Amino acid sequence: MQTSKLFNTLVAAIVLSGASITASHAADSAPKAQAPADTVVAANAAAAVPDETITSSAKAALGADAQAATLPVNVATKQGVVVLSGDVPSAEAGDRIVQIVASVSGVKEIKNELKVKAAG
Repeated sequence: MQTSKLFNTLVAAIVLSGASITASHAADSAPKAQAPADTVVAANAAAAVPDETITSSAKAALGADAQAATLPVNVATKQGVVVLSGDVPSAEAGDRIVQIVASVSGVKEIKNELKVKAAG
């Protein structure tokens, strides 16, 4: 009986948190100042995922992308915050890397420390 009450409480908490996320999403759709270009908040950080899993998933996602796979990008994760560092040939390449990593489950935020370096 006590397990059932605990389960019902957990389900209620999840439902309420979903309602608050929906309400905050509506509030977020109003225009406001954008975060600095070197920090990206990911939209898929709902579940707690171990940092090692986030790092390996991010590296796998980058490795699966034909353009990103050849770039020397370092990925480190601490408490769901991913730090990207290394050299990229263009701002567009850096943006692509950030987009790929932002799609990884568990990423709460991305700190973009990538540097644009011309080839040669």
